[in-house]
Amino acid sequence: MLRYLRTGGKHTQLIWWVLTIVTVVTFVFGFNFISSLGGSGGQSGAAGSVNGAPITGQEYDDELARQRLAFRTQYGSEPTDRDEKTVRTQVWHELVTRRLMAAQAEASGLHAQDAEVVLMLQNYPPQWLRDEPEFQTDGKFDPQKYGAALASPEHPSWPYYEQRVRQELPVQKLQERLLASLKLSEPELLQAYHERFDQVAATVAVVTPDLQAKIAEPTAADLDRVYQEYKGRFYAEPRVDLEVLLVPKQFTDEDLRPARQTAQSLVDRVRQGDDFAELAKSYSEGPGAAQGGIIDRVVRPEELGPELGPKVEALQPGQVTDPVQTGSRFIVVKLLERVSQPGQDRPGLRLAQIVVRVVQTGELQRQEVQALQARARSLKSLGKAAAEKGLATSRTGFFDLANVPPALVMTPEVADWGLAAKPQAVSPVFQSQDAFVIAQSAELHPGGPLARKHLEATLRQMAELEARVQAVKPVADRVAQALAAGQPLETAARAAGLESFQVTGMSRVQMDQRLSAAPDVVGALFTAQPGKVIGPVRQPAGWYFARLERRMVAPTDSTYERMKGPLVNAILGNRQRTFFNGWLSQLQAKAKIQDFRRSEAR
Repeated sequence: MLRYLRTGGKHTQLIWWVLTIVTVVTFVFGFNFISSLGGSGGQSGAAGSVNGAPITGQEYDDELARQRLAFRTQYGSEPTDRDEKTVRTQVWHELVTRRLMAAQAEASGLHAQDAEVVLMLQNYPPQWLRDEPEFQTDGKFDPQKYGAALASPEHPSWPYYEQRVRQELPVQKLQERLLASLKLSEPELLQAYHERFDQVAATVAVVTPDLQAKIAEPTAADLDRVYQEYKGRFYAEPRVDLEVLLVPKQFTDEDLRPARQTAQSLVDRVRQGDDFAELAKSYSEGPGAAQGGIIDRVVRPEELGPELGPKVEALQPGQVTDPVQTGSRFIVVKLLERVSQPGQDRPGLRLAQIVVRVVQTGELQRQEVQALQARARSLKSLGKAAAEKGLATSRTGFFDLANVPPALVMTPEVADWGLAAKPQAVSPVFQSQDAFVIAQSAELHPGGPLARKHLEATLRQMAELEARVQAVKPVADRVAQALAAGQPLETAARAAGLESFQVTGMSRVQMDQRLSAAPDVVGALFTAQPGKVIGPVRQPAGWYFARLERRMVAPTDSTYERMKGPLVNAILGNRQRTFFNGWLSQLQAKAKIQDFRRSEAR
């Protein structure tokens, strides 16, 4: 009901994507920084370890501070709630990756020479160094400030900067060595060029499936046949399916009272004349607090739900609601203005909010959940342990790092745990503001074709569609007979009750949307003779007939030479991302990774 108010809005999704993309780009194009890898304290004060090498608490805190600074720079506010969890999860993920990469560089005998360190500091300062506040002017790297600092050998931070660069260089060398192994031959480049820039124009007619036909229930043999025929299209990257238990937090009157009183006092102050935006900046614990609590989109009244919606609708611009409790928060909403929206019978709302969190003070429920988690580990079954308490678990479905399932949007660290967990492992107790979360690794998919058992519904739909395509074969036969008798495609199609259509400027890479379900037809058009009719070609979406009108072959002259650079970058970039993701997944699967950050998310 109030989910958009309790999450980070559109920038919450964006931050996950931005941090994920930054990590992938870092993998492929070189790490910009590697933090201190040592630490004499052993496990004492460590955030975790990778194959016995500690990730120090200081290193984790430093990286967390940098990521928070990046968030503030982009959004103008501190990360809260899900954003904060996402930042913490991504920081941990990246630190683990750095450890794995650094260990591989060391095993390969790669080291940094003094001259290389000096050269990088003088001419190619890494991004983390360019982002240091002392080298910034108006939020941008200032070469003059950096040059002045370089000229001062007594600068207290230079030993630290030098050590970090010295640790970074071996990893960069390793990446360069790995990237050099990815080649692109001239024939491959030429083929990619023609796939992108050769074009065809064609006339097409389609006999679509009969969606009203009575068909027999697909048999197991039908499903097996469809799976084998289209197995190559069911490929998926490494992913995991988790069994998840969500235990909503229970709040006592003593827990609720301070937050309720605080929220009500803020409402009273606003109604007495205090500035809502300034109060939001000072007291709100929700997204957009630094911007006065403004929600960064127009909200439809029905999105507010049956409790809050009528209260906001009754406001005049400038007025505020009484506090409304939603889960572990009290929300105060101010109506800024009503906005007319095309096609909507009611205007949209521009709103601002103040969010006051409820703090669970008691330990009893936490202890009960921890006991349930211990029971799940002893039974090796989260589902059985939950059932003993009358609770129900759910499955996330397969997901990867770039696609956190809806059940885990408020606890992305659970998704990160699951992607590194061993089969049947039971997680620690995680928590969001509203719930305790326990997960168990239900099934791992290492990458490649998905198993048939996970595609039952999809295969059934495909088998039923094939039967409906088969039901219209007599219509396709009539078109084929008319074509054999010498009729033009347009005439034969019209006689069968079909409408032909024109396709122009279609390449192999950018197919006409109407042919996206018929890749075999597209491929045939690029090898057919002009004027020749292809068909009938059976595809999952029907029977296709197509006549090639003309084919335009991209010239291999100066145009090709000019496009070589962008093509190489695009093709190698994709190969590098695929290679590094797979390589790092294998490293992580074999690594012993320990996370000691119990206090912050569990």
